[in-house]
Amino acid sequence: MSTELDVSERRELRRKARAATLEALRALGGEASRRAISEHALSAGGFTARELNAPPPAVAASKYPRLVDHDLSWTLTNLKREGLVENPRWSTWTLTGVACKATPSLAAEPVDEARLAALSSMPYWLYLRTPEWRRTRAAALVRAGHRCSLDGTHVKSLEVHHRSYERLGKELESDLTVLCRSCHERVHATPQRVGGGRRSLWFLLARRWSRQQQA
Repeated sequence: MSTELDVSERRELRRKARAATLEALRALGGEASRRAISEHALSAGGFTARELNAPPPAVAASKYPRLVDHDLSWTLTNLKREGLVENPRWSTWTLTGVACKATPSLAAEPVDEARLAALSSMPYWLYLRTPEWRRTRAAALVRAGHRCSLDGTHVKSLEVHHRSYERLGKELESDLTVLCRSCHERVHATPQRVGGGRRSLWFLLARRWSRQQQA
């Protein structure tokens, strides 16, 4: 009998791996080695026998004995990219930012007025590289349960979409929506009615920044 997982089973395994990894770090005091995190996640993650017996990807077979080991390892890397964990020392992982809080809040990280002015005046692409946005993005992902708001079955390639650009640096929760990449692209491709005409969201954003630079 084949132990290969189908697409929906793989998606569910990644979801469990993420939840189990975060819970393992919390249970281990917020900091632990990769091995300790993996062992705790495997014992308490609620993985089924089928999930535990699934083989790893062929390209990773020499490094990981099972698919679950592969996914748990990559979960730490992905959480680091999202600003939820840090890797301060070799093989040591630490919870950070909103991942340390049971109920993340954007208001938990106040920003002074001078910094807010700088954030609101910089180009949008540069704002997306700031630590303030990384914290805000991570909080939105946690609130959304790391699922696309338009299709809850989508848990991969998640992005945080701005519904409003008026409060960069101090966004309200209602200003943001978590979307998978494909849904995000569809949202930006949808024309918006403005002054009787039809304009894309990217067009409006570019025009807004152009006006700010000329002011």
